Amino acid sequence: MEQVVADGCESPRMQARRQAFLEAAAEAFAEKGYAAATLDDVIARSGGSRQTLYAMFGGKQGLFAALLAEKCRRIFGGMTMEQVLAQPVDEALIGIGTRFLKVVTSREGIAVQRLVMAEAQRIPDVVDTFWKQGPGRNRMLLARYLALQAERGVLRIPDPQIAAGSFWGMLQGPFQMELLLGLRESLTETEIETVVRDVVARFLNGCLAESHR
Repeated sequence: MEQVVADGCESPRMQARRQAFLEAAAEAFAEKGYAAATLDDVIARSGGSRQTLYAMFGGKQGLFAALLAEKCRRIFGGMTMEQVLAQPVDEALIGIGTRFLKVVTSREGIAVQRLVMAEAQRIPDVVDTFWKQGPGRNRMLLARYLALQAERGVLRIPDPQIAAGSFWGMLQGPFQMELLLGLRESLTETEIETVVRDVVARFLNGCLAESHR
């Protein structure tokens, strides 16, 4: 029998088994939705055992929560204050915007957003965790960055939280509905670059202090 130990202390074999469960769950949930997908679907796709799956995740909702946490780390991780503070504000926002748009318009990013929205009413605690680990975390980091730039006199921003939300909204606005509805699959590198540069220019036109224009 496979032995399951605490997260972070798993053997390479068990780490591989855990990843196989998560990948199988992602496929099953994306194909059938959370409600219709079953643990049997996940087990059949992963080749693992029901006993091991329950030991690792505790059941279907635990598996879904672990899947969202893993997707958050993969999709939304990596943006740190140290990476952007040393850059000119326009370059920093272009870098942040490009990474963000690549993530949220990717097939994986769209699939996760569809899953979360579909299950928001059914499992609000899991969705709340997704928000805090993913989009909410990034909005908070951007708001902190904008607040620091306002303190330095580079930007004129009365409310960094509102400004951060506006920036993300400007980036997603032109394409998000089309992508979520499946009217198009993804954005090209050229489209992403064009959108990001246009949004940053318009955002800074409204926020940049006169001395930095």
